[in-house]
Parts: sequence; C-alpha cells; structure tokens
Amino acid sequence: MKKKNYRILLFIPLLLSVLVLAGCKVMMPSDYKKIKRIIIEDCNKVGLHGKVTITDLHWTPLESPTYYVSYTYSEDTYDDQTIKLEENNRAIHEDSSPDSYGSIKFLHYKESFLEQKSVQKVEKKIEKQLKKQKLGIPINFFSFLPNFSHDEKEKILDTIASENLKEGKKDFAGYYQIPYQTLIDKELVYMDIFIDDNASVTSQDMKDAAKKLDARDLPNGKYSFYYHNSKDRDHDSISYSFKVKDGKVVFYEDENLVLEDEDNN
Repeated sequence: MKKKNYRILLFIPLLLSVLVLAGCKVMMPSDYKKIKRIIIEDCNKVGLHGKVTITDLHWTPLESPTYYVSYTYSEDTYDDQTIKLEENNRAIHEDSSPDSYGSIKFLHYKESFLEQKSVQKVEKKIEKQLKKQKLGIPINFFSFLPNFSHDEKEKILDTIASENLKEGKKDFAGYYQIPYQTLIDKELVYMDIFIDDNASVTSQDMKDAAKKLDARDLPNGKYSFYYHNSKDRDHDSISYSFKVKDGKVVFYEDENLVLEDEDNN
C-alpha cells in the first residue's frame, strides 16, 4: 500500500510537467492573488474602489504568456443597491505595462447610471405607456441605452462624473449618480423600443407605428424601433429611427433634422 502511494506521489510532478509543456497550467492561489491585485490596481486608477471577485482563470503559453480572467466588480450605491458588472475572458499578459488598464478596458462602468432606481422607474413607466398605445406592432420592451460613443458626448459625461466626485458622489467613479433629466438634457441616452421577435414586421410597419405614436409624455431624444427576426434562418434585424421633440415625433426624412444632427455630432 505504501509503495502504491509512493508511486502516486512520484506521478504528480510528472503530470504537472506534461500539462505545462502541453500549454496548460494549473492555477495556484498565487495566480489568483496576482491577477486580482492587477485588476484592483487598474480599478483604483480610474476611481473604482468596489469589490472584485474572480470567477474563472486560466493561462496559455502564447508568444506572450497570457492569463484569461472572468470576474465581477460590484459596488453598494447611494440608492441602496448592489450593482455588479461582469468582465468575461479578459486577456492579461504576464508582461503587461502597469499603465495598460487592460483588465478593465471593457468594464462598462461609465454606463452604470442606467442602473439607478430612478432611471429604471422611468424606463418601466415609458414601457407601460407604449404598450397601451395602438401602434399596429407588438411592443416587447423599452430600454434606455448609452449615447456617448462620440468624443464630444464622452467629454460631457466625464465632466459630470468629475463634478460628482468633487461633491462626494463617488459611486462608480462618479458615473452612477447622474439625474435622469440631466441624461435627457445632455442627450447621453437614446431610446430603443424592442418589438416582439415572434411577430412579422417590416420597416414600413415601424414607420407607420412612429406616425401613430402619441409622444406627448415621452422625453426628448433619439428613438429607434428595433426588430430581430427569430423566425427565419437569416435572423435579420431591422430598425427605424426618429426623434421626439417637445412631445412630437420628428422624422429623419426631414432634411433640416438631418443637418441639425450632423451639427450636434
């Protein structure tokens, strides 16, 4: 029995060597500690001081040996919520620059304002209003989406976050506690109206629905009807965009509106 146990003990180092040579590496507590420290340091650099939890970690011996990590980042917010952001399969090179911020590159903390209770409440209210209207197409749900892909918009958002930090509003580096009306006034969100995937809908149906839309209680901004065809093999998606201004629907076919949008962007 002792001899058998001895053979097993001899086999373990051999197995580990084979795994390493084959491109596998058993993750040790030291690896988890190392990667967690890198993530926390990257978070701290941009003002994020919440909780980091690693959910998966593995390693590959490419030209540059690389860790692949999945983790959650969470914070307790001013409106009594615990908001979690997820990052999946993020590559971190063993020789990464300390200033690369690679571990949080796609951690969408700047969009966290959408998770506020006040914003979610308005979102549900608008969805309820839309579903009550007879638009000729079945509404599935309504959602606010971030609208700061242009540099100018992101600068506006960054400025608001910076002012928040000065006022002690530190949730998600100042990007969380932004009033709903500010998001509308600064056009930092746009509005998507998602149509039931199981319906049969055309672009013309969407345009007709926009003409029927009662926008008197809707916020100003950019809107889109969005439909994903789940019935056909191609799974085509179509959308139709328009604006709401002062309680009225304004169509992009209006040349003046197109020029106005180009000037604003």
